[in-house]
Amino acid sequence: MYKIFLVVPPGIEKIAKKEVAIHFPKLRPFSPSDELDYECDLQTIYRLNLLLKVPNRILVRFGEFESTSFQDLFTKSVRLPWKQFLKKDVSVKIRTTCHKSKLYHSDAVTQRIHQAIESNLAKKVPLLKGESEESHGKQQLIIVRLLHDQVTISIDSSGNPLYMRGYREIVSKAPLRENIAASLLLASEWTPEFPLIDPFCGSGTIPIEAALIAKNHPPGLYRDFAFENWPEFNQSTWQNMRREYVQNSTEITSQIHGSDRNIGSIEIARKNAEKAGVNQFIEWKHQSISDVKPNSQPGWIVTNPPYGLRLSSNKDIRNLYAQFGNVLRQKFQGWNVIFLCNSVNLANQTKLKPKSLLSFSNGGINVQAFFARID
Repeated sequence: MYKIFLVVPPGIEKIAKKEVAIHFPKLRPFSPSDELDYECDLQTIYRLNLLLKVPNRILVRFGEFESTSFQDLFTKSVRLPWKQFLKKDVSVKIRTTCHKSKLYHSDAVTQRIHQAIESNLAKKVPLLKGESEESHGKQQLIIVRLLHDQVTISIDSSGNPLYMRGYREIVSKAPLRENIAASLLLASEWTPEFPLIDPFCGSGTIPIEAALIAKNHPPGLYRDFAFENWPEFNQSTWQNMRREYVQNSTEITSQIHGSDRNIGSIEIARKNAEKAGVNQFIEWKHQSISDVKPNSQPGWIVTNPPYGLRLSSNKDIRNLYAQFGNVLRQKFQGWNVIFLCNSVNLANQTKLKPKSLLSFSNGGINVQAFFARID
């Protein structure tokens, strides 16, 4: 059994817990705290990475101990069972943070952990540097955290962050990460039997994630993971697991629409949807918000409109939000809407009486997800 921890963007922890409960109803938290920590077997780690749409990463808690000197840090780290996760041909990337600890120099901590790994494996292990989130080849991310002299060492099971589904090679301005788009859809409680419209679709991430949900298509089906390089990885188990979800995919009958006033964004969205294998299930339109209209029963509008910091700081977009609200009130009675915005005052320009559902950071900007029922 492994202790695991789900890394999620701050502010959407409840959505992540809800998703775990849906897909893994028997999985229980390891501790009574609100943290996203669980205990599970290796196959469940495979399945968590394959299925979950919200987390950034899934970490395995590898070592936890107290340390106040570099010699003690090395001595305790070298005793950990590194061979359980590191093959002899692997490279490592060590990401270290230190807070309120006697060992406050993160580079020196990284050096001692690296020395402990090489001593344990009795060989030279390349240490990769750089802040890039992307992982290539046989490299293992190790996350070291010191807080009040308590050392926590975690092994990343995901590799590239889980929001990197593999279908989005081209982005438009101010792209929305895939896991944030999925979080909005889960928070909205949209289900595939209802139509969905994104009138500010940009790169198409929200409609694509909706189509993947409707297709019952796991987000990690066609990408690689760090656990595939672990010594205990079982290739046949993993192949059978993926094959199971391919066979259980469903036909999409949902009405999913994406539109944008920028023709370049629509072209990008189409290409991304083709890469995701869902383009034929989404209707794309090049049109402004004033031309958007429903053509079916009431459903959901889930969208990420422009907001000030994503555009020119001098550009007044209050009129855009006022027009957005006017269109919804005039044409979309009975629909539900959830939209992102960085300002309560700006959101209120819609006159939809929006309520804040979530608050988190999107691209370094503090935003809220606002919900309204259109009467």
